[in-house]
Amino acid sequence: MPETPLEGRKFTDEEVRKILKKAVERTSSKSLVKTEGLSLEELISIAGEVGIDPTRVEDAARAVVLGEGNKPNRILGGPLHLDFERKVEGELDPKDTPEILSLVRRTMGTQGEVDEIHGSLEWRAKGDSGERYVTVSPRDGTITIRGSANLTNGAVVTFLPAGIIGTVLSVGAFAAAANNASAFGMILGLGLLPTIYTALRTVFRKISSKESMKLQRVVDELGRLVER
Repeated sequence: MPETPLEGRKFTDEEVRKILKKAVERTSSKSLVKTEGLSLEELISIAGEVGIDPTRVEDAARAVVLGEGNKPNRILGGPLHLDFERKVEGELDPKDTPEILSLVRRTMGTQGEVDEIHGSLEWRAKGDSGERYVTVSPRDGTITIRGSANLTNGAVVTFLPAGIIGTVLSVGAFAAAANNASAFGMILGLGLLPTIYTALRTVFRKISSKESMKLQRVVDELGRLVER
């Protein structure tokens, strides 16, 4: 089979992603970085060579580090509590409040309620997935931005109704099969429960992942906004 000519070829964004993914997959994890690891500056430099925005690299690195604290619940499939924090140097200008709130509401997708407490801004909103909070707190030349969520309500809404219905269906199917002396039907009836449970874990994992992405994004964008 003749070699595909590569010299002079221009690769699209999609092709670049595929090439880098395959290159990483075919490289042993020990040879990806130096023994002592890579600094953020080195990561940004490497990413810059393929045209990746430095701010996106920093955001991604922060998401990985902060995400380590938002461990998924083993039973539910996703974390019940989310917490992201970023500190930047600067002072909170009251004139920036409308822009800050506009950014938060646009990113989180809901109006929410706002309080100003001792110079700090707190935005909060309740929804089907749970309670979300974003706070911007200045102190001694440093602004702390925090995004958090309690997804307990989302877990209850996801698992309770469907879980009850699934249990009833499974027990009903098992009873009907037992009444007809159908061993296969009994096995099938019992098999409904783990299937439904797996599906519900997937649903809740998607819910928590979506909220996590929103909170991480709003914290990063607020950081760039108030730091300017």
